[in-house]
Amino acid sequence: MTNLWQDVAYGFRTMWKKPGFTIVAALSLALGIGANTVVFSLINGLLLRPLDFPDANRLVWVWSVPLKNPSAQGNTLTPSFFALRDGNQSFSAVGGYWGQVTANLGAGEDGTPGEKIFGQHFTPGVFDALGVRPETGRTFAPDEDQVDNATRVVIISHDFWQRRFHGASDVLGEILRMDGEPYTIIGVMPATFRFFDDDIAFWKPVPMNTTMVQSTGFAMSVIGRLKPGVAIQQAQSEMDAQAAQLAAADPGRNKDTGRHVELLQEGAYGSLRQPLLILQGAVGFVLLIGCANVAGLLLARAASRRTEIAVRTAIGAGRGRIVRQLITESVPLSLLGGLLGIAFAWGGLHLFVAYAPQGFLPLNNFGLDASVLGVTALVAVVTTLVFGIVPAMQASKIELSNSLKESTRGGSEAAARQHIRSGLLVLQIALALILLVGAGLMINSFIRVQNNPLGIDPQNLLTFDVRFSQNDTIKPYGRYRNAGLWDVNPATTLTFQRVFERMQSIPGVISAAAAGEPPVNGALGMGFLIDGQPAPPPGQGQQGQNASYMAITPNYFARYASPSCRAATSTTATPRRARR
Repeated sequence: MTNLWQDVAYGFRTMWKKPGFTIVAALSLALGIGANTVVFSLINGLLLRPLDFPDANRLVWVWSVPLKNPSAQGNTLTPSFFALRDGNQSFSAVGGYWGQVTANLGAGEDGTPGEKIFGQHFTPGVFDALGVRPETGRTFAPDEDQVDNATRVVIISHDFWQRRFHGASDVLGEILRMDGEPYTIIGVMPATFRFFDDDIAFWKPVPMNTTMVQSTGFAMSVIGRLKPGVAIQQAQSEMDAQAAQLAAADPGRNKDTGRHVELLQEGAYGSLRQPLLILQGAVGFVLLIGCANVAGLLLARAASRRTEIAVRTAIGAGRGRIVRQLITESVPLSLLGGLLGIAFAWGGLHLFVAYAPQGFLPLNNFGLDASVLGVTALVAVVTTLVFGIVPAMQASKIELSNSLKESTRGGSEAAARQHIRSGLLVLQIALALILLVGAGLMINSFIRVQNNPLGIDPQNLLTFDVRFSQNDTIKPYGRYRNAGLWDVNPATTLTFQRVFERMQSIPGVISAAAAGEPPVNGALGMGFLIDGQPAPPPGQGQQGQNASYMAITPNYFARYASPSCRAATSTTATPRRARR
């Protein structure tokens, strides 16, 4: 042990005496270690670390899928969800989730500024399936999401509670007015609760009505918690049987429709597995290049120590002792490279979190926790062996007679060292070439995407979102071919018109228009019939006579040679007697 500490101390003294060598070698290692730490932090946060729910390995998605294309996972129609929830033997709890929704806060309250907040619609079973409880208050009761009679209650997030209500202990029972409607606060979720979105401020019961339930245009994502002892394969078999029963009982909605059961974490982030593993391989090459670079530097430094090593050998030091000393002397270098790599990783993660698109990934999952730091330490140890063992083995091969004679220095041993340096150089060039080709292909793809014509001129084009509540915008009207018909409130047109008039008066705005969705952001699917042609049979996931539809106002396609500023709004308004 004494010899070990002496070797380490000697390594630190050597680093201090040769700062140029130390800086170059440490930075080479730090870049590789830091890049690997950042990518592993992403892999750990998305694929390896269990979701922050109790027994997360028993949480699953239940998707509806076309039998002819099982990879096309989709949401579940409401009647099928009811059948799944009430008639299964595999799940202890099943819930329906209806994506992200927005609400206008403060509307109708004197002196309260308006604010748009984001929320999610849950059926009561979601909280039971996730196994989470509020920090204070309660979750939804089973009778609070009844069709045509959803209770106006809301659960708020911890962040929203602190920001809007300053953490008041008497928040339960307070009235929160969203979209002009009063909702009673019944609970506050813990600060750590997230359901795949960091910006959620509230949760409400799914506002189901008869038209939505009967429509083939309304569907929910379904999650379930497997009962203890039930494997996912058992649940899949039961869902297959239930889907076949539904298809036989109601072919209009469920013909050629099956189900797919998938782990919650895999369904949320599984598509990122291959890109992240490819990225991990790329940064692994960066680390290998750094190791080869440092090994070459150590090999060059070992040449200046041949006489010293020869003397040590002459006075009785064995080859194993020499190798151990040289490898141990590499420990301070790898330690410094590891510390710098952690610093680079910390900065890289903060930059990633700061510049990542909103809602892109659960950014709170990424950090330098114990598992990430443990892997970083392991990488540092492995790199010590990788870049230290080859120079140590070569330096320990000493011919005393040649090493102690200046005239014979550089004979066969120099040739051997030259072969090793050449091999390291070839390795560096090969790995660098792989990375260079990959980077070139990525840059070429990026340039092609940037140059791909959008079909619009985005220069000086500004967009913003204006949303009305569903109650203010549309009312259920009836059904047509298993789709809901909705009557659009004409008052929204007057509101938009006032917005246009005010926008036109803003200095610098030369044109304004509105559309159902922002430009190049998709459109509403709308079925249609052709005169003289037979109508296709109705059914879920039908790919027949359906086209993308977007409601727009005049000037939407206007283009100017030298625009100073243009503006477009996206709205939720749909044409009168809209079908959904």
